Amino acid sequence: MSTPTTPEPLVELIGIEMRFGEGENQKMKVLEDINLTVHEGDVMALLGPSGCGKSTIMRILSGLIHPTGGIVKNRGRVLTGVNPGVAMVFQNFALFPWLTVRENILLGLENAAYTSEEKEHHFQKSIEMVGLDGYGDVLPKELSGGMKQRVGIARALIMEPEILCMDEPFSALDVLTGETLRNEIGRIAMDPAAGFKCLVIVTHNISEAVFLARNIVVLAANPGRVQKIVPNPLPYPRDPSSAPFQQLVAQIHAILTNAVLHDEPSVTEPEIVSPESPEEAAFVPIPNVNIGEVMGLVQMLHPEPESLFALATRLKKDFSTFLSVIKAAELINLVETPGQTARLTQAGVAFQNAGTHERKKLMHDLLLELKIFRHFADRIDQAEDKKITEEEAVNDLTQLFPNEKPKVLFRQIIGWARYAELFSFEPRTGILKRYEKTYLGKPSASRLKEAEV
Repeated sequence: MSTPTTPEPLVELIGIEMRFGEGENQKMKVLEDINLTVHEGDVMALLGPSGCGKSTIMRILSGLIHPTGGIVKNRGRVLTGVNPGVAMVFQNFALFPWLTVRENILLGLENAAYTSEEKEHHFQKSIEMVGLDGYGDVLPKELSGGMKQRVGIARALIMEPEILCMDEPFSALDVLTGETLRNEIGRIAMDPAAGFKCLVIVTHNISEAVFLARNIVVLAANPGRVQKIVPNPLPYPRDPSSAPFQQLVAQIHAILTNAVLHDEPSVTEPEIVSPESPEEAAFVPIPNVNIGEVMGLVQMLHPEPESLFALATRLKKDFSTFLSVIKAAELINLVETPGQTARLTQAGVAFQNAGTHERKKLMHDLLLELKIFRHFADRIDQAEDKKITEEEAVNDLTQLFPNEKPKVLFRQIIGWARYAELFSFEPRTGILKRYEKTYLGKPSASRLKEAEV
């Protein structure tokens, strides 16, 4: 009896690294050592926090961008251009507003060697599959968001691609429409007549990944890397209310929580610590979170631990986005996260009970305990004219955080520091200086004690 052979991979990503920037400035590493294999019949979800490179991986897989390191193979051959077997569905629909539904969908066959009759056959098949039969002559402006996304899906399906790639296809839709379309995609993915051999979807939503995917790739950030690949053995159709479904969701929550809150690398080799490592570790980037979201979270929490999953559900927030808020609050010592729970710290209780003016003073001190804020405070204090330029600050951030977007990080720092009346920034002149009113004269510990009283 012959031994069954493993099917040839459709796409392989081998040791993929991605940096952005030119020449010597090519320092921002967004992906590191990504190794993924996409097989025929697979439904793969790329899941992780913002900034972990999910969309970048999908674009590399499709050949829309080329990695700065590693190899992409398409059916065993090194991919050098756009992958001819991939069709993309984007979150913003990407429809041409002056073209009808029919014309938008037929764009997928623009370069195909089909007769008019064959194109019509493929059009009817794809438009019926997404439930838009009868809307062929309608312009996009007459459609709802869900219908527009169906047009985008039909345009991809008409190409009969080997791999259908979907980049957060439901994120621009309302909850009910997204739920309906998610079920439709699940049905289409299981239909052999759909015309594609596998589906790769980028998502922030854990339940969505568990509902659709056979393999869930959990990514960590800074730089983006594979934390774990979780196989999903649940049979289709899947019931989100079932115990096995909820158990798998909880398992992935735990993996993702660890990846976001602790950023532990997925390696087993012992870390070699150089004399500079403690100093470098003290500089921690700020999550891309509004300070108002952090304050809102602190208002909701208690000193007793509460499940992160329950909190995210109560706040009706996507779990990975919610974890960024948790991480931000944890960074400034307002929240701590034992296990898979969150609770207020002593400083968090003091902040919750304080008035508006006292909260600013508390935040002022808490931010100065972060090395990045202390760094700029010292830079300003040591400058002859007691100010530095935005360009100088961005250059510092580029050196301190080569894996971050320095201008985005600068805006985050300014947003937090303005609330705390720590720094002031004038966009027209690009000048950063100390806020005129300062709270440096009073020790942090005594102020926290006063707030608790």
